Order: sequence, then C-alpha cells, then structure tokens
Amino acid sequence: MKYLIVLVLAFGFGTAFAQDVLAEGLNGPQGILVADDGSIWVIDSGLGGNDGEVTAFFPNAGGEVTAAYGQTARIVKIDADGSQTEVATLPSIAVGQEVTGGARLALLDGELYASSSFWVETAGPDAPPLFGSIVKVADGEISEVANLWMLERDQNPGGFIAESHPYGLLAGPDGNLWVADAGANTLLKVNPATGESEVVAVFEGVPGPLPNPAREDAMEADPVPTAVAVGSDGGVYVSYLVGFPFIPGTAKVVKVADDGSVSDYAMGLTSLTDLRLAPDGNLYAIQFAQFGEQGPAPMSGALVRIAEGDSSEIVIEGLIFPTSVDFDAEGNAYITVNGVGVPGSGQVVKYEGIAAP
Repeated sequence: MKYLIVLVLAFGFGTAFAQDVLAEGLNGPQGILVADDGSIWVIDSGLGGNDGEVTAFFPNAGGEVTAAYGQTARIVKIDADGSQTEVATLPSIAVGQEVTGGARLALLDGELYASSSFWVETAGPDAPPLFGSIVKVADGEISEVANLWMLERDQNPGGFIAESHPYGLLAGPDGNLWVADAGANTLLKVNPATGESEVVAVFEGVPGPLPNPAREDAMEADPVPTAVAVGSDGGVYVSYLVGFPFIPGTAKVVKVADDGSVSDYAMGLTSLTDLRLAPDGNLYAIQFAQFGEQGPAPMSGALVRIAEGDSSEIVIEGLIFPTSVDFDAEGNAYITVNGVGVPGSGQVVKYEGIAAP
C-alpha cells in the first residue's frame, strides 16, 4: 500500500506534523492500540449481520426497531507495510443507522483483551453471547472474561434504565482491567483471571437543557464515560462524551479517587471519545465532532492536550469523526478516523512528533 504523505497544520501550535494514512477499509474503527513492540491493533464496529434479530424499543433509536446482529466486528493487526491481518471477530448489532460492535483493546501481561458490544433491558433480560462483555483474544479465539451486562442487569448501580456498553478499556497498573461503561455510566475493574467485577464509581448526570426520559426526566444529560487512563501522577481519569443533545463545551475529564468519589478535572470540552497518557507525560483526548442541528459536523473532530481547568489545547483539528488515539514510544500519534460513515471508510492515520518525550 502506498502511503499518503501530507502536511497538516496543528492550529494549537502553528506546527506542521507529517501525516501518514497507514490503513484503510475499516468498518467504523473505535479503538487503536500500539503495543510495546510497535505493532498496531484496531477494533471496529462491524456491519451488524444476519445471525439473528431482535425487535424491541431501543432508547438511542427513539422507538421500536428490528435490530440485526452478526459476527462482523473485527480485530485487525496492521503491519509496517499497511497490510492487515484479521485476528478475530466479535458480535456487531445494527440498531437503525447506529452500529455497535467492538470498542477498545488492551494488552495485559501479554494477553489481548477487548470490550464487546452492548445490551439494554428493553431488548430483553438475556443478551446474545458476548454482548456487553469483556473478552480475551488468544489464537484467533474469543472467550468471555466478564459479562458486564449481567452485572448491570442484576445490580443496576446507577438506578436508571439498565444498559451496558463496555467501551473504554485500560490495562491497569494494579493488574486489573479497568472499564468505562458508556451505557451504565460506571467505572469498573475486572480481574482478568477470575472475571470478578467491581463497580468503582457511578457517574452522575451532567446538567442539560432538556428533560431526560432515561433519567426520570431530570434536566440532565447522560455523562457517557468513554475512556479511562492513569495519569503521570498515578491518578485515574475518565473522559465523558455527554449524551443528547450533545452541546459543545459540556464534555469533560474527571478524576476518580480511591474511594470512588468523582471530581471535575478538565472542562469546556466537546464529545470526548478517548483519553490516553502520552510519552511526554500529558493526557490527550479525542473530540469526536461538533454537533449542530444536522447532527455531527464532518471535519470538526480534534486531538486535544488535556490540562486542568479550562486550559486544554487543541493540537490537531479538522479530523473526520475520530474515535481513538494511541502513541508509540517516540510520541507519534495514531488516530482512527471515520468512526462513523459508509462501510470501509475507516482509516488509521499516523501523526509524527505529537508527544515526544
């Protein structure tokens, strides 16, 4: 594959970064992982499928729809020449125009883990296999580590509609997998050996202009936690997307204390979908898009260097529906773009010299 080499302007600094398109043809890429050996792994949403259907009321669809699902979400390894190797597949479900499948990847003690799909109580108490789960990937085979949908169904720590969408995934320094559940609005830790799962924090709603039927008509939006990262100070940080009506400037990064209490760290952000610690010691976040009356605007996504308070800086803007970022040891950034869009439009783009140590 011939690389596309261009220069893009990072408006936050007026610095030009070299940009390489490393991979194309992905179906809604949601997560990227750069391993210590330099290998690049991507997980995508998939295309739904024809393995089964469920007709139910899905809150995100605004009514009753027939959702089709199948084993079409992919975990892909990208080689240095841009060639792709499909490592494994995961369930994908198409609810109207929204497709949900694989979300994030993590390497812990040499083992590969992934967060897989979602489920909601209105679709029934029992989800198909690997929906709302953390899974282990070994030799192309998938095995369930923890079923977070069942935890949400049985415990419902948030107290509202039972929904689980394990999204953000971190190989924690304590040997656990840390999970930001975007459906349950919780932070959890999962023992990878036993599957034992513990709710660390429950995230409160974010003040909003409209009553939210999913939160008993409170005037607040769902926080929708999308990623968890450990900062250079050892603290645990979580990014919020913040749900409908997706008002610019309402997203934020919060800090979670050992006792589960949550405090604001960085505010004034928009639609955050990922959060990573970079080699330069800073946290970086992905802003997915600016939302308007017509929905998310193309080329309005950004990579943001996070700072406490309202002093975060845009490093790269003009990204097309970015979803995830990771860094190699030299501080080069790898970003998945076209996280929503026509099948096959997803890409992995490398930006050089973003966060050099």
